[in-house]
Amino acid sequence: MFNYRLYWTFAKKSFLRSAVYRFDVWSRLGSNVIFLLMWGSIWTALYAGREEAGGVSFQAMLTYIVVSQFLSGVNGAGTPLWEIQEKVRTGDISLELMRPFDVPLRYLFADFGSVFFYMITALLPLYIILFFFMDLSLPNDPLIWLAFSFAAFIGFLIRYCIEMAFGLLTFFLVETGGVEDIFYFAMSLLSGSVIPLWFFPGWLASFASYLPFQGIYYIPNAIFIGEISGYQILTSIGVQLFWVVVTYIFLRLVWNKASQKVVVQGG
Repeated sequence: MFNYRLYWTFAKKSFLRSAVYRFDVWSRLGSNVIFLLMWGSIWTALYAGREEAGGVSFQAMLTYIVVSQFLSGVNGAGTPLWEIQEKVRTGDISLELMRPFDVPLRYLFADFGSVFFYMITALLPLYIILFFFMDLSLPNDPLIWLAFSFAAFIGFLIRYCIEMAFGLLTFFLVETGGVEDIFYFAMSLLSGSVIPLWFFPGWLASFASYLPFQGIYYIPNAIFIGEISGYQILTSIGVQLFWVVVTYIFLRLVWNKASQKVVVQGG
C-alpha cells in the first residue's frame, strides 16, 4: 500500500532544507536570469526588428523564451544528475535499499519539496514582475493556463524519469561523462527549450517528434503562446502522457536491474 504520509515527509524535509541553503536558491536564480538575458538578446538580434519570422511574432517568441526559462528553473531545482551518480559511485545509494521506501519515489517527492520552495521564494516573484513589465503574449483563457500548468507538470515528470534513469546507468558504466554530455545536449536541443521545433529543418523536427524531450519544454511553451491550440492541446498532452508512461517504465527497468546488481555484489 502506498504510504502518502512517508513520501510527503520527504517533500517537507526537502522544502525545509532548501530554506536553510538559501544561497543555493539565489545562485540558481542568478544563473536563470543570466540565461534569460542571453537567449532574449540572441532572439532579439535574430529577429532584427522584424515583426515576425516563420509565422511567429517577436512578442510570441520572446514569451516562449521567458516561459522556457521559467520551466528551466523549475526543472533545474530538482535533484541534479551528478548527485545521483555520486551516490551510486560512493555506495550511498545502497543504504537507500535497506530503508522501507521506494527510492525513485523518494527522490521524486524530495524534488517536489525543493522545487516548491524555489518557485514560491524566487521564480514566481521574479517572473510575475517580468510578465507585468514586459510586453509578452499572455493567454486570456483560464483553460489555457490550466492546460499549460498540467503540461508543464507532466513535462517535469518526463524530465525526472529520464534524468534519474540516466543517473542510475552509473551502476553499469565506469565513466558516464560522455553519456551525461549526450543527455544534456539532446535535452537542450530536442526539447525545444531555446529553439522551438517549428524552426528546425523538416527532418530534425520529425526526428524530435518521435522523442520524449518535446514534452519537457516545447509542448507546454507552445500551448502557452497559442502555437498549439484547440484539439491539438489534447493530442499534445496525450503524447506527453504516453511518454511519461514509457519513461517511467524505462526508469523502473533500470532501477530493478541496478538494485539487483547491488544485492548480488553485496551492496
